[in-house]
Formats: sequence, structure tokens, C-alpha cells
Amino acid sequence: AENDEMGLGAVTALKAAGKKPGKDVKIVSVDGTRNAVQALVNGEYNAVIESNPRFGPLAFATAQKFYAGEEIPENVIITDREYDEANAKESLNGAY
Repeated sequence: AENDEMGLGAVTALKAAGKKPGKDVKIVSVDGTRNAVQALVNGEYNAVIESNPRFGPLAFATAQKFYAGEEIPENVIITDREYDEANAKESLNGAY
């Protein structure tokens, strides 16, 4: 799915159609919201790729440093996460 809300909508639609989301139809989405990771923990989802919402504040902080004449690194990297059956439960609190 394009985002977690669409994936969660697919979960609802599949249940209404008598299907087992995550089993009869694989569901993978992008965002990394807590609700989608919880669906993964519940076995109704197959994977979530995080699109880190903390990118915006980091970009602005970096721009402020640049315009203030401070040294900034050549590359500023923000880490996204991947959630799957193996790490969803222990990673749930890190989802936004």
C-alpha cells in the first residue's frame, strides 16, 4: 500500500470479505505508524517500511546551522526502519 492508512483499510476490507489479511493477501505498506506495526504484531500485516517523520525537523535544523555559518557534515543521514514479523513486537514503542 502507498501508506499505512491504505494498508489498514485493506485489512478492514479483507476481513469484511471473509479473508485473512496477512495470510490470504499479503499487506506491505510505507510509513511506520504504530497502528500498522500493531497490525503486524497481530498477524494481519506482512511488513512496514518506515518513512521517517523526523526528517523534516532534521532538515530544518541542518539548514539553520548552515545559514548560521556553522559547519555541517557533507552527508546528513536519517535512519528509516523496516518492521516485519521478527522485530515488530519489540519495535512497537519506536513506531510513531
